[in-house]
Parts: sequence; C-alpha cells; structure tokens
Amino acid sequence: MKITRKKNKDITTLAFDGDLTIYQVTETKDELFADHERLTENIALDLHKVGEIDTAGVQLLLFAKRFFSDVNKNIFIVKSNEIVDSVLHKLDIYSQFTQDAKEASL
Repeated sequence: MKITRKKNKDITTLAFDGDLTIYQVTETKDELFADHERLTENIALDLHKVGEIDTAGVQLLLFAKRFFSDVNKNIFIVKSNEIVDSVLHKLDIYSQFTQDAKEASL
C-alpha cells in the first residue's frame, strides 16, 4: 500500500493506492501516521485506488478516525470506489467518514 500526501493550506489529502487488507495493515498504519503532527486540521482520504479492503483495513480506518479526532483533526473520505463503498455501507459505518467532510467545507 502506498499513501501519497498532498497538502494545501486547509486540507491534507491522503491518496491510498493498493490493497487495504490484513496483509498490508501494519505497513499502511506506519505510513498513515508518519509525521501526523504535520497534517492539516482536515484530512481527506482518497480511496478510489484501493483494490481490496477487509475488516483489518476497516479497523485501521476506524482507528485513524478515533486517533485524529482525539488530536482535534477531521478525517473524511473525498473519493472512493465501489469496493470500499460496499464494505463500509454493509458495516453501516460509511456515514462516519462523510460527516466531517461537510464540516470541513464550511
């Protein structure tokens, strides 16, 4: 899993490229939280290049949501795909990653 960071004044976009499964979650976690202090207050997740996601990947996203919330940062999905959307909707957690997007655009 590769995560590309793009930062502008108000939002840092984290673009994921690869699978987000139990086989990549440790490596992805390290990359996701590297230099987290330098991220802007609003963190946008671009997940449209995620090829596969399982419950370990979902747990990582939920952990990131909790972690960044605890340090007063908003994290939300700005771009996704059918695979990610399907899993997040089936688990009834998709809305947890869209609520902050509305707040960030204010």
